[in-house]
Amino acid sequence: MKIVIEYVLIENFLINLMILKSVSLILKEKGRLFFLSAFLGACCTVVIPILYLSAIGSFLLQIGLVVWYVCISFKFKTLKKFMQIYLTYFVVTLLYGGACFYIESLFGLKSTILVLMIVVSMFLIVKFLTKKINRKKAVENFCFDVEIDDGGKRSQWKGFLDSGNLLFDPLTENPVCLINYKVFSSLFKEIQLEDILRKSDKVKSLKLAHYISFNTLNNTDKILVFQVDELKIGNRLVKQATLGLCLKSFNQAFGSDIILHNNFACANS
Repeated sequence: MKIVIEYVLIENFLINLMILKSVSLILKEKGRLFFLSAFLGACCTVVIPILYLSAIGSFLLQIGLVVWYVCISFKFKTLKKFMQIYLTYFVVTLLYGGACFYIESLFGLKSTILVLMIVVSMFLIVKFLTKKINRKKAVENFCFDVEIDDGGKRSQWKGFLDSGNLLFDPLTENPVCLINYKVFSSLFKEIQLEDILRKSDKVKSLKLAHYISFNTLNNTDKILVFQVDELKIGNRLVKQATLGLCLKSFNQAFGSDIILHNNFACANS
């Protein structure tokens, strides 16, 4: 019996700990005393069965214990924040419990090691997803609607405001916004990639077309820069804006096809 209790304690301690950490990740709330709360929760799991409570009594006790866990593990000043943490705890608990039940039913096994593996795997999945979602939200906060107008040709895209883009054109001293080839080809279909690489006469048809040095982490490249009639960034209109054609992909990293210059930080102000 001693071994069984130890297994129950270990299993429930880890489950409670992963649930609390998951709630902290999802709500971006800095928790405290997770280990104490998880240990107390594991002890309660061992004690509750010997109280011989009815189903309703056991359910009400569990609800009260969750209040205890939340109060120990998180700080909150309003009832709304408490309810947000409280309900998230229940949802995450159902998520973990459902995953354990499904995997155990699928393989027909009930093992402490299997439960621990499932719980750790679920936590890593939650951590990965929350990190990805938070990054996406952070990127979206710096994304603007961008419209390029040149010679009556218009093209609309999403632009990412990069504080690290401090590139200026030495010829005009204008800030340079970087675009990829997909944006470029939507405006200048007659100019092929080969023309740009070979610096053919077609490139000269662009306004103030010339090549400047562009420093990256690994090396220095030459990129084509040119001017367009108008560049609209959010609510801001820039006349005779300078664009630079970057042939390296940055869409995956920034989620957009245009890297805006740091000078346009107040584009929506």
